[in-house]
Amino acid sequence: MRSLSVAAALTLGALAAPASAADFPRFEVREIDPHVGEVCYALAVADVDGDGRPDVVAASEDAVVWYQNPSWTKHDVIRGATKRDNVCIQAHDVDGDGRIDFALGAGWKPSDTNRAGTLQWLGRGEDGAWRVHPIECDEPTIHRIRWGDVKGAGKDQLIVVPLQGRGTRGPNWGAGPGVKVQVYDVPGDPAHPHWNSEVAADSLHTIHNAQVVPAGEGRSKIVVAAWEGVFALERSADGEWSRTQLGEGDRRGDPFKGASEVKVGRMADGSNYIATIEPWHGHQVVAYAPPKGDAPLWRRGVVAAPTTWGHAVWCSDLDGDGDDDLIIGQRDPNPAGSPGPKGPGVFVFEAKPGADGPEFVRHDVDDGGMACEDALAADLDGDGRPDLIAGGRATHNVRIYWNREP
Repeated sequence: MRSLSVAAALTLGALAAPASAADFPRFEVREIDPHVGEVCYALAVADVDGDGRPDVVAASEDAVVWYQNPSWTKHDVIRGATKRDNVCIQAHDVDGDGRIDFALGAGWKPSDTNRAGTLQWLGRGEDGAWRVHPIECDEPTIHRIRWGDVKGAGKDQLIVVPLQGRGTRGPNWGAGPGVKVQVYDVPGDPAHPHWNSEVAADSLHTIHNAQVVPAGEGRSKIVVAAWEGVFALERSADGEWSRTQLGEGDRRGDPFKGASEVKVGRMADGSNYIATIEPWHGHQVVAYAPPKGDAPLWRRGVVAAPTTWGHAVWCSDLDGDGDDDLIIGQRDPNPAGSPGPKGPGVFVFEAKPGADGPEFVRHDVDDGGMACEDALAADLDGDGRPDLIAGGRATHNVRIYWNREP
């Protein structure tokens, strides 16, 4: 069955074809929690109990929980201990004791662009009990956090990305102050609430997601999806931050613009592609192929539409061919009569090398059982094949999709 290259999508306006490849994995569904909360805002994978096996972690409106591999028994990390809602979480050994801790953004109120959300990390004392350690942060709408060494310091910093600039208002979220992206150093005593920070960017608007990727020479950079498009934020050795536009985003979106989710995928030949949902909170799965010649921007192509309220993007080599496949989580059903799946759900776009950039073939993993708010891939059972994990909004659930032989 015909698949579509990024360049062809740009030229012809066609979409990725449904799957016909017999050698692509099949996925077995296991629901490990039918109701994690009203919303499963964010997921993570980490070895919480130190047994060498990755566990699944979920943040809901009033709790952080973890599911123990392989029984998937549910345990509370915290419940009712932070300002509602818990919107983003990332695992990291913050205090250097060899155990996993979590950075957590809470107080999520996307319409309140004047009052600060809350930033904290969760760690265990000698008695094993979890404690909440506040981190000073005065930014409203904290929405995404990431760990990465963007300073080339030999240890990770905490990158904090709000959704909106202070005092901005809709529907034109692209006007007014920009989003202040901050980079925090972990202090010698991380329990102290003051962590030194610096601003990586403050002129972009509506930054919905970000990924930390290698930049060479032991340093990483931040790729962000914003109202203005897709950008890379990079810090030089002398401490100066630069901003480089990679993709244009959806400039015709109405009322929203730009890009929403973002991940960088890698092909077996060493090239990359950039995957997004566009525009912000949009309906298009978009892939950018590397620029040609002296062109400044990566080449934009629509891979799938409609994908109503796409809200998760991940890239991982699911079939072992060396090409990262594109994983999409969709939050809402598609309009009646739309081509393709009904939605919401989890969908994979198998990546293949093409003459003019990656080509994609769609596989429907879960069409209707997962109103996906967040999704990721990780090898949970140690068989060398990345599995999928997704958390729902309207469906309230957490599911594992086991990666099995075709």
